Amino acid sequence: MQEPSLSIEREASHRLPALLGELLGEGAPIQVSRPPSDRGIDVLAVDGRGRQWVVEVKSSSSPGRVALAARQLHALATGKTLPLLVVPHMSPAGAKAAEDAGLNWLDLAGNARIRAGELYVNVQGRPSQHRPRGRPSSPFAPKSARVARALLLEPGRWWRQKDLVAATGLDDGNVSRIVRRLDDDLLLERRELEFRARDAGTLLDAWAPDYRYERHDILQGHVSGSGVEVARALASRLDELDIHHAFTGLPAAWAIDHFAQFRVSSVYVEGDPRDVAAQLDMRLGVRGANVQLIGPDDSGVFLGEQAYDGLNCVAPVQVYLDLLHLPERAKDAAEHLRLHDLRGHAAAA
Repeated sequence: MQEPSLSIEREASHRLPALLGELLGEGAPIQVSRPPSDRGIDVLAVDGRGRQWVVEVKSSSSPGRVALAARQLHALATGKTLPLLVVPHMSPAGAKAAEDAGLNWLDLAGNARIRAGELYVNVQGRPSQHRPRGRPSSPFAPKSARVARALLLEPGRWWRQKDLVAATGLDDGNVSRIVRRLDDDLLLERRELEFRARDAGTLLDAWAPDYRYERHDILQGHVSGSGVEVARALASRLDELDIHHAFTGLPAAWAIDHFAQFRVSSVYVEGDPRDVAAQLDMRLGVRGANVQLIGPDDSGVFLGEQAYDGLNCVAPVQVYLDLLHLPERAKDAAEHLRLHDLRGHAAAA
């Protein structure tokens, strides 16, 4: 298990009095001490009002590490002490994990979210002062994300590495590297040679900030009709042309659960979307567009595709990620999908 580096612990101990004092607005200085290591506490702090803070320092704000810190701190804190996580810089996914766990936190840039009785501190938007060096590429890069997608499609399954190789089409070395990164971020649990997502919701929350919808090759255009009528006509025509496709976004949310009506039909297509548009006789242009033809940045988006109410759609996990980046009622649809249709995948968060 990765522990915070000694330099980060020292910096946190050194800067904590000023940071916490500024955030709390205390006139009296913050007193800090480092208890014996066998107590499992990184730093103890006492503020100007006599409140005692049990402080845990982590070198990463990945959701997995934040969840671990929450368990540790809630176990160590008593009725007279308050738990506090300190990280170099808090990521949006880490902040969400902390909020879900009811955990106070601050980072070395001066951002914080602290609740203690009548005390409420919320500071956001200060840029990171730490630039990680030599950090491996993200496990959620387009092709690498096939691993997370497979894990989320079957969150209860215990996987062996060779099975993930077969499921994702990645080579053994890539899968090993990606699994190691996910494991380092405490997003996996293991038993002997097998592993699975430690918590599907936490894994999804770790993926979401790294996902970039705009990386896909997105072509906008217009065809006659509206809403479901357009989606069904597109599906029929793409089938006739033998073009591999799968709907996402609001059409997929509607097909899966009839969540809401929609205007824009978003559909992944295999091959160059310009060629597909030509075969569809689609009028190109952003103004009045009611179709998005999407050339995926990686064919892994099709993993787990399935027909819902006559429309072939990408897996609900992929639909959820795309909805976070789409207009109309997409954000509401994402929340509904996660609550009602990702229960066996990633609803917990």
